[in-house]
Amino acid sequence: MNYKQQLEVIKNLNLKQDHKERTDCPFCHHSNTMLIDTTGNSIGWYCFHASCKAKGKHEGQKTMDYVINTFSNKKNDSELSVFSIPESFKSPFSHEKAMKYLRNNNCWDSFMMNRADIKYDVAQDRVVFVVKNKYTNEYAGAVGRALNKDTYPKWFMYGNKHVPFVCGECDDAVIVEDCASACAVSGVLTGIALMGTSLADTHLAHIMQYKNIYVALDRDATTKSFSIAKELRSKGFTNVKVKALEDDLKYFKTDEIRSIFYD
Repeated sequence: MNYKQQLEVIKNLNLKQDHKERTDCPFCHHSNTMLIDTTGNSIGWYCFHASCKAKGKHEGQKTMDYVINTFSNKKNDSELSVFSIPESFKSPFSHEKAMKYLRNNNCWDSFMMNRADIKYDVAQDRVVFVVKNKYTNEYAGAVGRALNKDTYPKWFMYGNKHVPFVCGECDDAVIVEDCASACAVSGVLTGIALMGTSLADTHLAHIMQYKNIYVALDRDATTKSFSIAKELRSKGFTNVKVKALEDDLKYFKTDEIRSIFYD
């Protein structure tokens, strides 16, 4: 079914205006896999089921030629399985170095205000940022930062990266590389960490609802920031801006971050 046919089906669903909801997919008929967003004078739809090609966005009365690239390969069961929290994940309060890392990288407020689920992995000696899929309310994975400078890799993935790490509840969002930066900005904007520098199709449903989207990867990846912004625009996102940084966002205080984006 092509984009126009999908749009006609979506329009006939008796949608509520200025509303976001999960519902059964009218295309693949899987239960509760379709996200529909009618906020911002637009209609966006995205089915989370790996085999379904239903996704798109329509703004006002004008089609935006917006069809998100479909998965080239079906995800296997291990990639799509729910992540289980290991027994080695403990509270950061159990380790002074973990608490020091959170304070030094401006993650402390996010942790204490429950904007971020952060653990300490006693088995690997890492601060761990737990990734949760806000649409399914299930754990999707985690990423751990080594506390010992001699540990390799510095960042370790538990599970996979098909869901980004999202921190905050602000109307505007900024796409960043790492979870610490996402936490640091979350008092001003919603932080969305790619846990790297690559944007996946599975990330798009977690990005589409924000009023303004900034891309601000670390300083050494500024060129990649412009590439991601270009990719988003090619998929129908018209509210994307790039912020070139002098330093990583996790090293800035809240007032400094507000100044970077809004002054």
